[in-house]
Amino acid sequence: MLSQELLNLVSQGESETVELKARVPPDGVIAKHLAAFANSKGGVLVIGAAQDGRVTGLSDAEARQAVDTLRTVGESLLSKPPDIGVDHSSGRTMVYAVISPRGDSASPILTANGELFERHGTSVRKLSVEDEMVALHPGVRALRGRSRSCTVFVAMSFREEENPSLVDYFRAMERAAKATNLPIRITRIDLLEGDYDIPQRLMQQIDAADIVLADFTMSARNVYFELGYARGVKKRVIQTAHKNENLEFDIRNWRTLFYRNATELEDRLVAELTAAYAELNPDGDGMSPLGAAKRHAEALGPGFRPPSRLVCRQRNCRHGGCSSADLACNFSSVAARADYLLGGARA
Repeated sequence: MLSQELLNLVSQGESETVELKARVPPDGVIAKHLAAFANSKGGVLVIGAAQDGRVTGLSDAEARQAVDTLRTVGESLLSKPPDIGVDHSSGRTMVYAVISPRGDSASPILTANGELFERHGTSVRKLSVEDEMVALHPGVRALRGRSRSCTVFVAMSFREEENPSLVDYFRAMERAAKATNLPIRITRIDLLEGDYDIPQRLMQQIDAADIVLADFTMSARNVYFELGYARGVKKRVIQTAHKNENLEFDIRNWRTLFYRNATELEDRLVAELTAAYAELNPDGDGMSPLGAAKRHAEALGPGFRPPSRLVCRQRNCRHGGCSSADLACNFSSVAARADYLLGGARA
């Protein structure tokens, strides 16, 4: 960017495509603005200028910090890293980053916390869960209002006297199902009344369920039994566990949603349950909302790997396939994200 062009932009103050910061913001704030610009029309983030257009300038140390932060966050977050520059033409130092719009064919950019932002005027707006799901999977909107019910059978520990948080985790599952705005019903064996043989009734409930949600917090033996049966009868399975849980070797290779608390479990299950419902309820042409993206990923061949720039919900990572323990990355391309949601990244 030419110096005069930058000075003209700054002198006009903030706009839909210009964000001004007098000092170097935290990484999370920079990520929010970069993602918002990329998800909108693109724009310029200038550090070293006040909101009213005055050039405040940066020290040499601040300028180096700004460049390093913009480069690190930009490379981790965006499929096309921003163009970063340093300008001294006003007699004071400014650092700027030019962010390109992601384009209609690319998947929306999410931050490391899994949040989706867009630029509206001079402000940044965080999208709701509903907006985020529609943005990530346009076909999800067509699912709203569908009447076909979906039963989710929950297999989890009942040792609530040892870990009272188990009550909160189950309530989070129920809230997540409700938040999808889809006809999803959560059930669990202890909620069924009557006199019955428990193992036999368990298998009957799994047979009747559309989805089995297996939570391995507390490593309950019943969950391993129920998961094994569900896998055997080819049920759609969602595995979850508290972040501190060590899974047994025979299930570690299956994708698992790890969470730190009930709130995080609820947030992650909203998207997961919606995606599972979409898979089980294809559109009229026989393809689910994720089907086209998945087919595209498969067409890339067995050597396909996710793009090198991606963002993990737990921490930034910049490699071809996320190896983090929680396996909770948001990939920057539709194909990679769909491939991940539908079974994990291929090596």
